Amino acid sequence: MTVRETSTPARPDPRIFRSETAIRRALLELMASGREFGSVTVSEIAVKAGVTRKTFYARFGSPEQVIGRVVMDLFSDVSAHLDDELLRLPLRDNSLAMTVFKAYEEHQAVLAPLVQHCPASLFIEPVSAVTESLLDRVIDVNQLLPMDDVEKAYLIATVASMVHGILSVWVRRGFSESPEQVAGFIDRLLADGMQKVVLSPRD
Repeated sequence: MTVRETSTPARPDPRIFRSETAIRRALLELMASGREFGSVTVSEIAVKAGVTRKTFYARFGSPEQVIGRVVMDLFSDVSAHLDDELLRLPLRDNSLAMTVFKAYEEHQAVLAPLVQHCPASLFIEPVSAVTESLLDRVIDVNQLLPMDDVEKAYLIATVASMVHGILSVWVRRGFSESPEQVAGFIDRLLADGMQKVVLSPRD
């Protein structure tokens, strides 16, 4: 019997964790107060976070990198909690979209300032990276051949842009629709077409 060796990941330095968390929270709070991302300075973020500018630049290269990390972590966390069974094709109902939007609903306080006050490109780039990783999981779970690079690129761009657009409307409407309503709309509008692309025969 072979015992698989496992290594315990090193715990992050608590001081680094605290300063990074404070910086992220400070930027989100400034935007939640109505500030547009482009008007917020590093000095303002540092003061609100209780750190020096030097600490800010040691943790993040720029405010853009703060946003990229926040978006990447949020969407990666949602994706990581999707059970493989939800990714099996063909989808029989809208449970995948519903699970995703229920998770988004839990992150309203983060999503609202991100989609209201940040340039779309800062949001879409990390979402595209997470979408690509999730698409690879779908292909693996369903034992499909790899997608054509061109089709994959267009599909990822479509999904990332769609996520930003849908969330923008949902935020603007004060999250007044339930996750089930939003998921149902997306399912009717897009599910069949996207599945057809992923399941299409490969040459």
